[in-house]
Amino acid sequence: MIRNIGKLIKSFFVGSKNYFLLGIILVVGFGALYRLGISHGKSMVKQKYIALEAQQAMDTLSQFIESTKQLTKAANDASYSLSQQIVERKLYDEQSTQALQDALNKTANDRSHCVFDDSVLQFIDSARENAAQATTHGFTSTTDGTMRITRKTTK
Repeated sequence: MIRNIGKLIKSFFVGSKNYFLLGIILVVGFGALYRLGISHGKSMVKQKYIALEAQQAMDTLSQFIESTKQLTKAANDASYSLSQQIVERKLYDEQSTQALQDALNKTANDRSHCVFDDSVLQFIDSARENAAQATTHGFTSTTDGTMRITRKTTK
């Protein structure tokens, strides 16, 4: 029986060589096309994944740039506000110094005997309180962030 099977296989290969070669070529061809299709599919998925990662990186970078712009704007606004407060403080100091000098000039003769006018002493007491408050809370007041003078500045 094994000899019969061997003869059958031998007769098939010898008798139909063309069909056998055609079969082998078809199997090899379909296998090659299958592998090529899988390879192409993998490369397409890989390209889509890379494009998605690149888009996510671009989105993250755009968000970072936007937040940096907002932080820069906030820093510039704070710097402008601080410079305005410093200018106001300087003006207030100049005005108070001038008012104190004027008050002292009015009573220059009395000071030689250590006598001071009530308005001078009130002004000195007010200046002392303002200096203590500025030392404790900075240039701005604690309620609305403006200078401790009677007028308000606008941008």
